[in-house]
Amino acid sequence: MTEIFTARSVEEAKDLAAKKFGKKISEIRFEIIDEGKKGLFGLGAKEAKVKATIADQGSAAAQSTAPKTTAPAPKDEPVTKTASEEKPVVTIETKAEPVKAAEPVKTEAQESPAENVAEDMEEEAYSLDNFTLIEDEALINPKVKLAKDYITSILRAMDVDAEFVVYQNETGAVINIESNNNGTIIGRRGETLDAIQYLCSIIANKGDKDYYRITIDCLGYRSKRKETLEQLAAKVAKSVLRTGRSQPLEPMNPYERRVIHSAISAIDGVSSRSVGEEPYRKIIISSNNPRRGGGRRDNRRDGGRRNDRRNNGGERRNRDREVNMERRSVDLSTSFEKDYKRPKPEDSIEGGLYGKIEL
Repeated sequence: MTEIFTARSVEEAKDLAAKKFGKKISEIRFEIIDEGKKGLFGLGAKEAKVKATIADQGSAAAQSTAPKTTAPAPKDEPVTKTASEEKPVVTIETKAEPVKAAEPVKTEAQESPAENVAEDMEEEAYSLDNFTLIEDEALINPKVKLAKDYITSILRAMDVDAEFVVYQNETGAVINIESNNNGTIIGRRGETLDAIQYLCSIIANKGDKDYYRITIDCLGYRSKRKETLEQLAAKVAKSVLRTGRSQPLEPMNPYERRVIHSAISAIDGVSSRSVGEEPYRKIIISSNNPRRGGGRRDNRRDGGRRNDRRNNGGERRNRDREVNMERRSVDLSTSFEKDYKRPKPEDSIEGGLYGKIEL
């Protein structure tokens, strides 16, 4: 049985297929027809389309027909008839097997580039619509309990009181922290919150092959930060379209870079790319139709030979300028990097690596 499902994302379409067929996602064969597209602030959005096929029906039908052909064999007794009846069954199975083996190969080939282009769609900004609020402690996933206990120990050492609200599903969970000192938990641009989330993921998934994604949030900071980054991407893209010049952003972590890339992909006329290495890896937003200088001296009414010299010099200067702009777009340092790399007083030889510590 084959049916096409549409939803806001590929994962939601798979969930709809699983609910419709009453089976697990692993038991259904999927083929991505359209990956969909996330618009900016709801504009230009396009739904994903997935073709779902139940793989077990064909084999179940073959098994159900097999007993019917073998059952009358003992009654008829002739060996020739049973042999003739068994042969068609064998040939049908051998013809069906290559077809079933070929289809999963096609779906894998189609899904792998989708994951590369979307940069791990499962790691995009979460939506609580896909999670269930867990109020009973007995229903909380054991890995989530480990993460909660670890966070509690950290906040206790920081002398911070907090409460937890847990949302979870089959693939992951969201732990929302509510405290009277949220700024300490979040940190500068969410750096402390990201560090806590990273350590919780390591502790919760240690020694287990099945990865369970755990997201740590604090009073909806993740969604607010995502909106801020999308507004930043729209603002910089507007400036790039107006000037035709590439603009770099401050260094960001992989999650924030994915948000910027997703927002820029929904804006026509601009593109984005990541350059550099961690922790200085950043995004450069460029125009698809950059403006080029020069060409004004062609209209001057000077002598032909002298004018040619000027034009040749202008072309060389323009080429040099383009090369320099390309180098700047790759090697341009932001204010954050300059401040980070600037020597600190505590880096002196007398102060030691971490400076003098009074006990």
